[in-house]
Amino acid sequence: MKNFLIGLVFIGIVFHGCESYNNVEHIPSIIGDIEDNDAWYQEMPQTLLETSVTIPVPNEYLCKPWYDLTAPLRPCTFDDVWNDTDANDDYEPELHVHYENAEFPAVGINAEFKQKGKTTRHATQKSFRIKLDSKTDLFYGERTMQLNKHPYDKSRMRNKLFFEIFQDIPNLNSLRTRFVHLTIDNDGNVTDQGLFTHIEKGDKYYLINRGYSDKDNLYKAQNFAFRMQDELRLDDKGKPIDPEAFDSVMTIANGKDTYKFIEMLNAIDAAKTDEEFTKMFNKYFNRDNYLTWMAVNIVSGNKDTVSQNFFLLNPKYSDVFYFTPWDYDGAGREPYKYAKWEYGIGTWWSVPLHKKFLKIKKNRDDLDVMVYNIRNNYMSDAIIAQKMDTFRVIVEPFLQTSPDGDHLSHSRWEEEFNTLRNRRFAENMWEYESEKGMPMPFWQSAHYDNGTLHLTWDESVDFENDEILYNLQVTDFDDANFTHPFINEYNISKEDPRITYESWGNFIYDTNVTLQSGKHYFMKVISFEKENPAHYQIAFDKEVEVDGVKYFGVLEFKVD
Repeated sequence: MKNFLIGLVFIGIVFHGCESYNNVEHIPSIIGDIEDNDAWYQEMPQTLLETSVTIPVPNEYLCKPWYDLTAPLRPCTFDDVWNDTDANDDYEPELHVHYENAEFPAVGINAEFKQKGKTTRHATQKSFRIKLDSKTDLFYGERTMQLNKHPYDKSRMRNKLFFEIFQDIPNLNSLRTRFVHLTIDNDGNVTDQGLFTHIEKGDKYYLINRGYSDKDNLYKAQNFAFRMQDELRLDDKGKPIDPEAFDSVMTIANGKDTYKFIEMLNAIDAAKTDEEFTKMFNKYFNRDNYLTWMAVNIVSGNKDTVSQNFFLLNPKYSDVFYFTPWDYDGAGREPYKYAKWEYGIGTWWSVPLHKKFLKIKKNRDDLDVMVYNIRNNYMSDAIIAQKMDTFRVIVEPFLQTSPDGDHLSHSRWEEEFNTLRNRRFAENMWEYESEKGMPMPFWQSAHYDNGTLHLTWDESVDFENDEILYNLQVTDFDDANFTHPFINEYNISKEDPRITYESWGNFIYDTNVTLQSGKHYFMKVISFEKENPAHYQIAFDKEVEVDGVKYFGVLEFKVD
């Protein structure tokens, strides 16, 4: 287990637990490497937690009927909460309820209850958020219970597995988790909701319970790629001009000082050379924390960390931003669900911060060392098997009965359990190794105007500076396999007369061709090393799906 720094000694008054401090010396609550609080995880038992929610009817909270948002307000119902399927609209029904569990007996109405999640709201089983009314009478120091059903995680234990592993990894904070069995009493109608995983909320209490300042800045990435954009603009007081737009990119989970956040983004953009970038990186990021965060994503196979599923912790009075993980229920999925470039560091190549970092050989070498350190010492097969076997005792019975067994068969669960336990991590490492030495992915685009088809793509970077050639194909919409492309250009180089190569790294291919208005077409560019064509790469595009089959590296475009 990591060592936890119980106290920080300085002139100001130090706090721990739920106490704050007066930081008169303006000293950050974290200096240097980040250290988690071992005692925080040991405090809560890890047995299955029996939890119940009682919904008074009629409820004192008001909302519009879920089936008629033009109707007047009336007492909110459980059906309103259950049918809240859009996380991005203004309809947010919630109930005032009685919440208790075996370790938190309570009297009377004491919590707010609503649905949580984004895409999971469309699943047949829902996830819920329960927030205590009291700011002082907390459940093991937590005010919010986040009960995640994880309907798309067929193991039902990925988040539990990874956040327990993260507790032991230096230079990385984890989140407290626990398996929960929930029952809901809706006006005397008691329903068994089955198994959930509670995952600690990243908020003020997250900071307090680790001995940090409750004034520290904590950001949760929603659709954020370390570049400045209009949604993130601030007014002259340092507050978001459009809070809702800001929140759609990066949610402010705690803190009020966003100046440093914007300063960091501008500094990334301003760093044009490797030397300038390294100086900037050492100011705004902790190297070991960054390498650790990226390495655990590679070993765990968590591809969905490009623009979301992480927090940035920026202590007040500090320049440094620390990565902390969030949401690993999609880690270690089947390889066929991903594009080739997602097997390796190409996953993060579209993000300016990561791209500039990975272009430097020493950084790639240090990352490789960290990847094998994590794999060998913290995510070994033995460690994974031990933890999953412990979880199985709790999880498996729920997949043998209603309601969870009605939505995921025990045989399918067991298949996923064995795959994750016995071979998925080895596959993750094989994928990572398979992409070493490959060119990096790139963007491609197509535009048709007055009989001219204008095709462009970015230069594909090769770390060894090997000469890269390109194959270009365009075909009809009913030919996703590119069996009969009507444009088929091979071995395109920078000096090729067929194209225009722009100094900033763009390739342009123009051709006169007649395309039908309103029709869709496919474009595909492949980059490869001239002397070793087996080292090749596809484009970033990965959204094309035809008849249930995904085609990676293919751009779909429409002629107006």
